[in-house]
Amino acid sequence: MAKKSRTYRLHEETIDLLKAWSFITEKDQQDILEEAFLEYINKRPEILEKANKIVKTMNE
Repeated sequence: MAKKSRTYRLHEETIDLLKAWSFITEKDQQDILEEAFLEYINKRPEILEKANKIVKTMNE
């Protein structure tokens, strides 16, 4: 399944750090953001559970 393109607005400081992080690690910026988000949601299982219920309902 192809990835859908999305646009989000981030603070300039966040963009600068993301670019630097990408350069240092030689990882794609999208991969860095996805990895960080997945790490965050794993630390917040109560929100993940609610979000999964919403997604399931929307997909029915």
